[in-house]
Amino acid sequence: MEIRVNVVLLSVLACVWAGLSAADPVAALDPRAPSTHALAQLEDAFAANPGDLHVARELARSYLDVGRPGLAVAALRSADPALLEDPMLAHRLAQAYERSGRVLDALATADLALQRCGRALGSEDASMATPVPRFDCSERTYAALDVHKAALEHMVRWGVAEPDTDTRTAIAYRLATRSATFAAITE
Repeated sequence: MEIRVNVVLLSVLACVWAGLSAADPVAALDPRAPSTHALAQLEDAFAANPGDLHVARELARSYLDVGRPGLAVAALRSADPALLEDPMLAHRLAQAYERSGRVLDALATADLALQRCGRALGSEDASMATPVPRFDCSERTYAALDVHKAALEHMVRWGVAEPDTDTRTAIAYRLATRSATFAAITE
């Protein structure tokens, strides 16, 4: 009896393994798509010149567009560290952390990006401990960074661990945007 049970279990496992190994692998990106070709060109350009701010921004944006935040984090962390002084590049890193489910890292990075932008603009509430960045920042960028940081603060306060699937993420962004709209109306 025991031998029959073992043979049946072995047969079931063999069938399952055969079914799984016979399936065609699904590529994450279609190699024939123009967007994949453009992404490959950006990767090559970034590998050739990791100190190019424009290429780093575009590569991070492209990775986020195709749903690969981990690759965006890896690329930005491997870039020239001086590039992360740019508030928008730091913002892209915060977005990548957020989409990777690393909400606390996203908040810390978003706060740093906002502080650097505020320092570049000469904002009174910017930390004096943050050095004046070499990169420019506009009021519009400051507002976008502020909304992102406010939304992340809500998510951290509420314990959002999976921003991509948690419905509270949309609420956090709605509340952050509402606060920014109210502030713009009252000034």
